[in-house]
Amino acid sequence: MRIALKVDVSSRQGAEQGVHNLLKLLKQYDVKASFFFSTSLESNSSGIFQALTRAREVFGKASRSDETTPSPALFKAVLAVVEAGHDAGVSAHDPEAWIKHAAFAGEDWTRLQLALAIDSMQQIIGQAPLMFGAAGWQVNPHLMAREENLGFSFASDTRGKYPFYPVLQNVHSSCPQIPTTLPTLSEMLGRAGIDTSNVHEYLYSESRYVLPFGHVYSAQANLEGIEHLDVMEKLLMMWKGQEGEVRSLSRIYQELDLKTLPTHQIGWAEMEGGVGHIAMQSVQAGE
Repeated sequence: MRIALKVDVSSRQGAEQGVHNLLKLLKQYDVKASFFFSTSLESNSSGIFQALTRAREVFGKASRSDETTPSPALFKAVLAVVEAGHDAGVSAHDPEAWIKHAAFAGEDWTRLQLALAIDSMQQIIGQAPLMFGAAGWQVNPHLMAREENLGFSFASDTRGKYPFYPVLQNVHSSCPQIPTTLPTLSEMLGRAGIDTSNVHEYLYSESRYVLPFGHVYSAQANLEGIEHLDVMEKLLMMWKGQEGEVRSLSRIYQELDLKTLPTHQIGWAEMEGGVGHIAMQSVQAGE
């Protein structure tokens, strides 16, 4: 059994407490993971973007300002992740705004959002991040184009079954998608008959279905890292049992044959127990 672990960090509490707890747990079980950070942990949703959009004439060049100066909580969390040998990428600048607006946003808004996130992360790690994971699995065609142009090694913006090159509204990207394959903890807890006492058993059962590159599980630093840390530990114990492997998304990327990777359309779907539509790996291009 092979599981890749993705961790989204989208709040100050998640950065300060959740990341600390998860790093301690992952070290205990000798596991490497991929962390995706929202770089504005003190955001007040979309207002910041409306103001920035009016203030900037040139999009895609985020100035070094209060908007991109990393908070102490973000700085400390990212460095701790990197120093522990885990992947560190970005998921958004303002996660609430991204989830609310990204699916219908234009090119300028998308370009600015990415520029802000990249600039903030670059100030911490000294280089541009190499991976992106869209907050809330919300995407648009401009994101697909920018991910290729910005040189991300891979992205994890979608739900699906195995890695692929994405096509959205006739925009093709050569930036591979490594989709989340398993339901999230919150989705599972939204299903009848499942609660915190048995959710790990249901998630483990879902992960037993064999996929070509194994499964990808998306955790939240403020959920699995704090409130449901015990569930995360139970999952790690079960996944690592009987010579199982829990790894980072970059390990999957290293296994990919980029020349033969299939191309798939991106569609929209609702997950049982979830809220709203999310980006989903759809039919192979040309079908």
